Amino acid sequence: MMINENDPSTLSTSGRLLSYNNAVKEGLQTGQQFTELMDQLINTKDPKELVDAAQTLSVFVLDSDYVTFPHQYNNADYYLIFMSRLLELHDQGEAITLESHEDDQHLTQQITALGDLGVFAFVAANDSTGGVYYQDQVTGETLFYLNLKRRMMRINSSAITKLFIETYTNKVEKDQLLTATDLLITFGRALKTDFGFDVDFNLLDTSNSEFYAFQTSNLSGEIVDKLFVAAAEENYMLKHDKDGAVLELAPGLKLKIASHNATGAAAWGLYISDEDQKVSWFKVLLEYPFLRQWYLENIDDLQIRSDNLVF
Repeated sequence: MMINENDPSTLSTSGRLLSYNNAVKEGLQTGQQFTELMDQLINTKDPKELVDAAQTLSVFVLDSDYVTFPHQYNNADYYLIFMSRLLELHDQGEAITLESHEDDQHLTQQITALGDLGVFAFVAANDSTGGVYYQDQVTGETLFYLNLKRRMMRINSSAITKLFIETYTNKVEKDQLLTATDLLITFGRALKTDFGFDVDFNLLDTSNSEFYAFQTSNLSGEIVDKLFVAAAEENYMLKHDKDGAVLELAPGLKLKIASHNATGAAAWGLYISDEDQKVSWFKVLLEYPFLRQWYLENIDDLQIRSDNLVF
């Protein structure tokens, strides 16, 4: 009778015991490898080592047929540790709190500036490339998409609007909202500078060249007229120009509604320009109630587009 190592029924008793022992050793080695990666994720000061450990752990299978570990975090939790550590390496460690829930072994995060308003965790995007969504566990709103393998991050305009412009506005001070969203920007910039990620900050982007594209590709004159009236009531003058309309909000701060994007393609949206490139559409919405009201009342048309491949 042929002895086939892959089929234990053909092995002698000692052969079976050896086969069993080797399988246990392999399971324990997997456990050892896991603890080394965890050490790396928790302790390294090297951004490259950090992202490598997080990426490996996010798809790591700890259990084997012969060795199982009853207490395990889920794969998306390693992204939370990664985010906390990366912010720590960029001197923002105090800005978030990582909470461990021992009963069902999972992690959540709170943004210090928001107090106990939001409880955040990563959830799998189920997109077969290991992408995850950063989601508020209270409302289910998804603030951003992150993919370590594809090296990308995408901010979700709709969730930022719902949480920070609608839900939280009356519950915390404006400065706290800015601190919380600045944290998302810090995280995105760290991904860009440390690892060369492709990051879309969407309505949080402060660059003067950022074209915030509206959901509608054909903005009605009626919506622009509503802004004209709302601005006039606050003593601002919306001026029509060849490509749309311009509103000067403060010396050196302008909002331009445009019917074309930077490449000249027909697309409705807006630009915010300021001398220091520190103001985003989000900041303008927080600062000017009449613009916030106009935006929210016409949100179906005016919602700033997010990457439709991930949202």
